[in-house]
Amino acid sequence: MLSKIEVKKVTGKKMMMEFIKLPWSAQIYKYDPAWAPIPISDQKHFFDPKQGYFFEHGEAQFFIAYKDGKPAGRITAHTYLRYEEKYDRDTGFFGFYECIDDLAVSKALFAAAREWLRAKGKKRMNGPQSFTVYDPIGFDVINNGRMPVIGMLHSAHWYEKHALASGLEKQMDWYCFMVKKEGLDWEPMFKMREELQKKSDIKFVTAKKRDIPKKADDIKKIFNISWEGNEGHLPFTDKQFEKNFKELLMFIIPELAIFAEKDGKTVGFILSIPDANPGIAKLNGRLYPWRLARLLWHVKRTRTLRTILLGVLQEYRGQQIDQILILMTIEIATKKYGFIQSDCSLVVETNKKMIGALKYVNADMYKGYRVYEMNI
Repeated sequence: MLSKIEVKKVTGKKMMMEFIKLPWSAQIYKYDPAWAPIPISDQKHFFDPKQGYFFEHGEAQFFIAYKDGKPAGRITAHTYLRYEEKYDRDTGFFGFYECIDDLAVSKALFAAAREWLRAKGKKRMNGPQSFTVYDPIGFDVINNGRMPVIGMLHSAHWYEKHALASGLEKQMDWYCFMVKKEGLDWEPMFKMREELQKKSDIKFVTAKKRDIPKKADDIKKIFNISWEGNEGHLPFTDKQFEKNFKELLMFIIPELAIFAEKDGKTVGFILSIPDANPGIAKLNGRLYPWRLARLLWHVKRTRTLRTILLGVLQEYRGQQIDQILILMTIEIATKKYGFIQSDCSLVVETNKKMIGALKYVNADMYKGYRVYEMNI
């Protein structure tokens, strides 16, 4: 007897909570140790049209697929006006895809997303994006069994099969690199960094934790300008930056927030945080006060760092400011805080210069995310 598969649009708070909790109810990651789900409370905020930054300029439809009456998959279809104003008006997106390993359910979900986007006049569907390029993107198809670092998501290993079966094809790969303490003799490079600093008229300073929020405007401005050429780049909106910066401040180590200054003006920065994902995985989506203490316990014991933001104003490039910032981070992180490795991601596959620089320091390309596209 054939199973009954039905896809419904999400309406109301009850269905939205069903959408959020679907990875648990469908038991997609029940035996998957690499899954570190975003806390449910954060997802509720993110998906709330009154609170989530995306809905200032975007529109989304949420879908849930049921197999014989039980939740079996989910997907969003969304359009983003800011993307359309900068790039093209023909592309719509899918995201937040979760599905049991059933091609019939998967095809029904992708079909629902396609039809919604087609009704909006779109000619291409791209994704997964959730919701923009600076939110988690892609299915982790390279080294899928390894837990990602904080800010990245894990996906079930059968999702690429699902995407291809529905006619999607690879559009772009994004790589994660790990710089390791033992991967190179760093001392000569640290000495080189000292010499570069002595010759530079740029001042490099670390901030006290209470002063980091005062740097928020500088960080946002420099990031928005310096990453202009990145694949799919859209400058942070105020609401989007506020959300990300607030989360970053939870984990920031002040000495690993390093700023480059010229005549009192901030011209570059680097921000790194401990990898909290092993602790986030233990929360299993529930961030109660006593669980927060457990999370912070794990954060203090992690030996993996993630360099999460880096930027240098265009007119100050070519002065090796970024190299100095990176080497300062590695030296402080390894010598003072005992970190043994640092993640640098995501790096788009077309950024040959960055990939070359990472390979120069023997960085390991340890994970990769794939974004797909199809004509609709």
